[in-house]
Amino acid sequence: MGMTGNLTGLAAADLIQLNCVDQKVARLKISRGDQNAEIYFMGGQIVHAVCGSLKGEEVVYQVLGWNEGDFNLVNDIKSSETTINRSWPSLLLEGARRLDEKELEQSEVNPVKGTESKETKMTQKFDEILSELAGEVTGFRGGFLVGIDGINLASKYVGDLDPELASAQMAMLLKLVSGSTEKLGAGNLEDNLTTTEKAFILMRFLPGKQYFLGISAERKTGNLGNMRLMSKMYTERMAKVMPH
Repeated sequence: MGMTGNLTGLAAADLIQLNCVDQKVARLKISRGDQNAEIYFMGGQIVHAVCGSLKGEEVVYQVLGWNEGDFNLVNDIKSSETTINRSWPSLLLEGARRLDEKELEQSEVNPVKGTESKETKMTQKFDEILSELAGEVTGFRGGFLVGIDGINLASKYVGDLDPELASAQMAMLLKLVSGSTEKLGAGNLEDNLTTTEKAFILMRFLPGKQYFLGISAERKTGNLGNMRLMSKMYTERMAKVMPH
């Protein structure tokens, strides 16, 4: 059994994540023009990838940049070799980082003409990233990019909510928890989880601790493992968009 289709409605990253979560032994073939890539899965991980003379991780990073092409997934086909030992979340995170860097480099070489400011384009990029996050987090209620001063830079949420007020309250809570952990000698705060009757609220600093990502999910349907993984992946992506 298997699956065929095209990348028009299903991104390569989604295909990879789906197969890793299913933990099946499978071979995924993706073709774009005269390029043909094969990615092999076993035990919930990617174990091998090949495209022409290229093998290993670089094939995965290349395929993640394809937004068109056809794919064919066949189960119970094992790879005869192992060229990848990196975990699949790490592969997707590195691939997303490379794509963001490439996009930023292209925008610098070919600046958009008109009155659109760099700040506006940056905000639009954050909105796009949060929209992607909304589709990745189980039971998603909201995602917020906030400065440690409580100012909301971007938000994506479900239902009625004041994003400015929510951002200010989260910033106040995160600063309080961060200060308390330092006084206790517990080391640097990686993330903070608040569990309520209805929701999980997870906050994670971007590098430099000047900004943080806040994610809210329904308690009944949310998954803490999923939230922590997505918070790590998406803070890295947002950090690459931040001006240096």
